[in-house]
Amino acid sequence: MDGETNRARRRALQTIGSVAVAGLAGCSSPGSSTPTREPTDTPTAASTPTEASTETATHEHTDAAHTPEHTDAGPPDSVEFAQNPEEIHPTLVEETSVPSDEVLLGYRLEDSSLPFTTEVYHAPEDAEVHATKTYDTQDLSQVDLLPESPRALDTVDTDQEDVHYGTTTVGEPLKVTLVARHDGETFDWSAWDRTGYPHDGHDEEDPALEVDCYCGGMIYTAPSGGTWARVIQVTPTERVDPGTTIAVNWTSSRVST
Repeated sequence: MDGETNRARRRALQTIGSVAVAGLAGCSSPGSSTPTREPTDTPTAASTPTEASTETATHEHTDAAHTPEHTDAGPPDSVEFAQNPEEIHPTLVEETSVPSDEVLLGYRLEDSSLPFTTEVYHAPEDAEVHATKTYDTQDLSQVDLLPESPRALDTVDTDQEDVHYGTTTVGEPLKVTLVARHDGETFDWSAWDRTGYPHDGHDEEDPALEVDCYCGGMIYTAPSGGTWARVIQVTPTERVDPGTTIAVNWTSSRVST
């Protein structure tokens, strides 16, 4: 083999080696320090692959992963929401107590136009935030987005929906699983607005609350005779003083057609 052929072969091998090194440099290992973050409010198309990856079914005979789609539609004009966290806040304060080194978070799901009442349970420690599934059973022992022994949050009654509440510390999330058990025909609905008092964490550059996320404009499905579940969490930031009680309100209804 002459010298010119050898030089051509070496150049080809160098090119292949450079491509391989570049490919390895572009991969993120499980220990990569590059942070990834789920959306804290209305999701974008870029968040869909991440969310879908958290929704793999583990009980194939009872449940199904469901990747919520986004809609530009809104709630029907006939639906009137009680967006009144400031009004229910005094009741929440009066009926509960919060340690001086913790923060009390009240979750209120304003779903009065829906044919079910949203239940709120403590989520498993290893549950992926934004995981969403539907199940063909209402037996909560078959809902793997709940712990083996599901434990509902404590509640405070109001004139409409109950306020489900728990405590956490600054910087630590209160992670819960929302559950809807439905006996009628399968239908779709969405969450719309979120409000809160004295903080709601909405449209702020440095929010007092980080909310991940019963997301506005995402389509959720309530299966006939089954169960829908989604994992969300709220984290008080350092802008919240320990000992504070916060009411957070979500509104939801069927999607207008």
